[in-house]
Amino acid sequence: MPMDGFTLSFLTRELRGALLGGRVDKVNQPERDALVLLIRSGVNHRLLLSANANQARVQLTAQTYENPAEPPMFCMLMRKHLLGARIVELRQVAGDRILAISFDCLDELGDHVQKTLYLEIMGRHSNLTLVSEDGTIIDAIRHVNSEMSRVRTVLPGGLYHLPPQPDKLTPETLCASALKQRLAQLSCPLSKGLMETVAGMASVCSKEVCAQIGVEPGAPVSQLDLDVVSQRLDAFYHSVSASPVTLFDLAGQAVDFFPFPYRTFDQGSQKPMPTVSQAMDAFYLGRDLRMRMQQKSAGLQRHVKSALERTEKKKAIMLDTLAQSEKTEQNRIYGDLLTANLHQIGKGAESVTVQNYYDPACPDVTIPLSTRLSPAQNAQSYYKKYRKARVAEQYAREQMASIERDLLLLENALDDLDKCETTADLAEIRYVLTENGFLRPDASQKRGGKPKKLQEGKPYRFTAPDGTLIEVGKNSLQNDRLTLHARGNETWLHAQGIPGSHVIIRTESEPSDETLLYAAKLATYYSKGRNHPQQAVDYTLRKYVKKGAGAPAGLVTYTHFKTLIIGLTPQDAARILRESCQ
Repeated sequence: MPMDGFTLSFLTRELRGALLGGRVDKVNQPERDALVLLIRSGVNHRLLLSANANQARVQLTAQTYENPAEPPMFCMLMRKHLLGARIVELRQVAGDRILAISFDCLDELGDHVQKTLYLEIMGRHSNLTLVSEDGTIIDAIRHVNSEMSRVRTVLPGGLYHLPPQPDKLTPETLCASALKQRLAQLSCPLSKGLMETVAGMASVCSKEVCAQIGVEPGAPVSQLDLDVVSQRLDAFYHSVSASPVTLFDLAGQAVDFFPFPYRTFDQGSQKPMPTVSQAMDAFYLGRDLRMRMQQKSAGLQRHVKSALERTEKKKAIMLDTLAQSEKTEQNRIYGDLLTANLHQIGKGAESVTVQNYYDPACPDVTIPLSTRLSPAQNAQSYYKKYRKARVAEQYAREQMASIERDLLLLENALDDLDKCETTADLAEIRYVLTENGFLRPDASQKRGGKPKKLQEGKPYRFTAPDGTLIEVGKNSLQNDRLTLHARGNETWLHAQGIPGSHVIIRTESEPSDETLLYAAKLATYYSKGRNHPQQAVDYTLRKYVKKGAGAPAGLVTYTHFKTLIIGLTPQDAARILRESCQ
């Protein structure tokens, strides 16, 4: 669920207990809209502050993030101001989706000054802003000028103003009498009335509060006993304590998180978590990284799809050229027949009927003629068409092998992009596409500069039920490295006849049936056949897998194989997804 002010209030208390007095040890900016602070407070805590439009949030996280080779300017500025600073206050602003973290810092003269980092969790208007003691904006992760907003600008050097605050009850002003007074002025359903009355109350949360106090969310406010309702709301709001849970679907996939068990959802699907942050980690585990990687690879994905469409059109043209081979031979026959019967053809004739001696039955055939050409020139015209078509046919046959190779490479690249998790994975796909002419080389190579060393990505690693290690390639280069460096008696698997990952069972002894089945499910999941009801998976020993000379990355041939028919259940997919993120 989007983080509302109600959930943030529980998280603020949790962060206050864990981080107050802690010192900032490291500052990283893994993404343009996210900051990670390593806080040393007895133990090390990794504090994630995200201003992402789709999943803005704050939490303590165990998830690691890949940092760029060159830290962004905002990150360098945050390091300058926050490294070594001590957290002296964490507070939620007016019960809304704004968290203020105050730091005790040292300025250039060594004097103690206070600086505040404001995280505004407001969808596409989310922002992260560092403000000095006098209210001056030091910098923001997202600059907002007057052209972008007439209401409020956020620029370095300007004064920081909080976003416009709606006229709602805050935790400090919320009481039974105030609730009754506000609700008495409304005629809408109670759940909507709570959203309009209490700060930071989202739709899911307001319905849950109604369930907690025993009132139907859709009940009109005007028909309720407001004295009783207001007292129940006041008592619940001030007595509810954090007992965070993560909501899972039937397949075991995390679909939401709550600060306490929600009665409006199936109780058996809610798993208790030690902290709100850990509940969030269970929900966001891998999801955040995959979404960001999809954004990074979106341009490359469009380029690959465009190249795939062009190649498929080229293939259709070549197939059409090959389909004309019968007509090509007919042009040669017409030329021969005209040459043999020139004496029978009158000048200016539109056609001529002659005996076709190429057919055993020797039937008559009518040959169309051009009135602008002589009989001999008509014959030469048919020969010319024949020669031209033969050259085109030969060219088409030569091109088909290259086209099929390109189609396979592009389909593999498209499948590989779905498995990207790091910039190293993405760089490997770019490298393969560049080496095969689908992308332009790096600018430094054009100028004769030294090409950058390719950073090798790491394959997926899974553990079979009996403890055997199984490795899965994420792209064509990793497939090559994984397969060609495997030992001869290790078991190799691949989805039959479609793009997919190479899978290696890391044992030279014969794998157990459970291990082999699990590896086959991995080969199915990491292929284009993951959504098919059934998918054939071939397996053989690594020594029977060969790579041809000049074959593109990831393309191999194999023999002595056996085949398994695999069907993935939602539970299988959820398990693989969870283990891939660990």
